Amino acid sequence: MYHISPSLLCADQIELKQTIMDLDKMGIDWFHIDVMDGCFVPNFAFGTDIIRAVRGIAEAPLYAHMMSVHPMDFVKPFAELGADYYCFHYETTANPFRLCQQIQDNGMKAAAALNPSTPVEVLGDLLPYLSCVTLMAIEPGFSGQRFLPHTYEKIRRLRSLIGEKPVRIEVDGGADIPISMKCMECGADVIVGGYFTLFDKNESLRNNYRAYRKAQREV
Repeated sequence: MYHISPSLLCADQIELKQTIMDLDKMGIDWFHIDVMDGCFVPNFAFGTDIIRAVRGIAEAPLYAHMMSVHPMDFVKPFAELGADYYCFHYETTANPFRLCQQIQDNGMKAAAALNPSTPVEVLGDLLPYLSCVTLMAIEPGFSGQRFLPHTYEKIRRLRSLIGEKPVRIEVDGGADIPISMKCMECGADVIVGGYFTLFDKNESLRNNYRAYRKAQREV
């Protein structure tokens, strides 16, 4: 089964509460929440107060995508906020095994993200400790960038590396519906829904979601 994860960074922030409730009713799989520290990426997004408020509204799981240079420092606080998945960037830690254990000890599922230039092979030994891998199809930090085509081959290589392990592949960034479908054909399980899919301003959120699901049924 294929999944979609709305990026709350792309939602209308003034209407965020209503958007979350609408998406929950549609049956989305989890909310993708970008946490940016202004250091690992040149942008700031979603502090603890916002995440606490989202958790108070959202029924679907929360996937915290930590674009932070010190992910180990925030595991316990995010567990207390109610995050279900804690996704750290592999590039930010010299101790990924210890970090995965820390995440699991705090009741969350561990996930790892890779920048576009990071090869998937670095995760070979770490995969048994992960629930999901997020492949960045754009440089992290800003929404609305164009999809990097070499991501397709990275998906294929990662899918081969995963084999039968219960690890999902999430693709994040720049994917419109045709690109999303090709990512799924290459082996992706989850696409982050952003400006080119769910939050395309040319249509309503509901119509965008219906168009996406219709395309999925044809994959």
